[in-house]
Amino acid sequence: MNKILLIVRKDMRRRMRNPVSVVCMLLIPLGLTLVVGLVFGGRGEVTISHIKVLLVDNDKGVASNFLKQGMKQGKLAELIDIVEVDSVAGRSLMDAAKASALIEIPKGFTSRLLDRKPVEIGLVKNPQEAYLPLIVEEITGTMAVMLDGTTRVFEKPIADARKMLTAGRWPTGGEMSGLLASARPRIALIKGYLADSLVSLKSQTASAPGEKPKEKFNIFAFVMPGSILIGLLFISEITMRDIVRERETGTLARIAAGPIGGDQVVAGKIVSSFAITFVSCMLLIVIGIVGFKIAWGSPLELLAHLIGSMLMCVGIMAFLYGFIRSERAADALLPVFIIVMCIFGGAMFPYEVMGPAMQKAAHFSPAFWVIDGLKRISIDKAGWNGIARHLAVVYGVGAITCVAGAARLKGKLAARE
Repeated sequence: MNKILLIVRKDMRRRMRNPVSVVCMLLIPLGLTLVVGLVFGGRGEVTISHIKVLLVDNDKGVASNFLKQGMKQGKLAELIDIVEVDSVAGRSLMDAAKASALIEIPKGFTSRLLDRKPVEIGLVKNPQEAYLPLIVEEITGTMAVMLDGTTRVFEKPIADARKMLTAGRWPTGGEMSGLLASARPRIALIKGYLADSLVSLKSQTASAPGEKPKEKFNIFAFVMPGSILIGLLFISEITMRDIVRERETGTLARIAAGPIGGDQVVAGKIVSSFAITFVSCMLLIVIGIVGFKIAWGSPLELLAHLIGSMLMCVGIMAFLYGFIRSERAADALLPVFIIVMCIFGGAMFPYEVMGPAMQKAAHFSPAFWVIDGLKRISIDKAGWNGIARHLAVVYGVGAITCVAGAARLKGKLAARE
C-alpha cells in the first residue's frame, strides 16, 4: 500500500508543478456553463425581452378594444409592448424592421363579430426575427378564440340588446328584466374576466398537500451536470495518459525493475487519476455553488453519486488505455469516443429535448446515468430511492472497467518487461 501511495504522491506533485493541462480541462465545463449564462441571462433565469408589437385599430369598437386591453394587462403587459399606429405608419415601420409584428384590426370588426360573420385579423411578422413573431401569432390567435367564445356565450343577450337599441324606442322594464335574466348565468361563468382588466393571468405551481414549494428554476443546475461530466472525462483521460507516455519513455520499465510490482504500478496510476479527478470535481462543485448559485441538494447523496461517477470516468479511461498502444493513437481516438458518449448521454444536448429514439438510446450511454443522477439530486431532490439505479450503474460500470482496465494494463506492462 505504501508503494501505491508513493506513486500517487509523485503524480500529484508533478501535476501541481505543471497544472496547465488539468486547468484547461476545467475550463471546458465552466466555459459551456458561461455560454448558457450569456444566452439566458446572468442569473441563470430564462427571460425573453419585451416584444414590440404595432397595432392598427381600424374598427374602434368594443371587440377591438377588448383585444387591445387584453394584451395590455397582467403577464402579457410584461411580455408585449403595444404601440398603436395608423396603417401607413405601421407598414413603414415593419418595412424598416422596427417591430416584431404588426396586428391590423379591420373596419367593421365588432359588427361582423356580433353578426357571427367571418372576420380576419391581419398579422404581419418580421422575417428577420425567428421566435418573437411566432409568440405574437400564438397570443393573437388565443385572443381571437377568446373573443369568438365570448360572443358565442352571449349570442342571445347580444342579439336581444341590439334589437332593443335599433327599435327606435326605449326598452320596457320587462324587456330589460328578461335581458338581464338571460345574461346573468352567462356572466357568472365568465365573471372573472369582466373587470377593469378584461384579461388577466394569475399563475402558480400546483403542489401536493404538505409538499414544499419548489425552488426557482436555475438553468445552470440544468446544464452544468453535463458540462461537469465532459470535463471529468477529459481530466481522467489526460491523467491516465501518463501510463502510455511513461511506457514509451521507459519510465515504467525502470520502476518495474525496482521493488514495485506491475500490479502496484497500475493501481497507483488508477488511484492518482482518481485523486486528481476528485479534486477537480470538488472545485467545479464549489464554483457551481459560489459562481452559479446552484443548490446541489443533499451532500451525502451528491458525494456518493460523484464518487461513483469519477470511478466510472477513471475506469473507462483505464480500460480504453489497456488497448491504446501509443500517445498518438490516444490523441486520435479518445476525444472522439468521449464526445460521442457525451452526445448520446445528453451532455451536449439536454436529454429532455431529444427525440424519442435518442432518449431510448441515451440509456445505453454511461454518461446519461451520471448527468440524470445529478439533476435528480440537485433539481428534483429525488432522495436515495430516486437515484438508486443511477448509483448501481455508475458504480457497476466503474468497478467492472477499473478491474478489466487494470488487468489489461498489467498485462501490457508485463509484456514490455
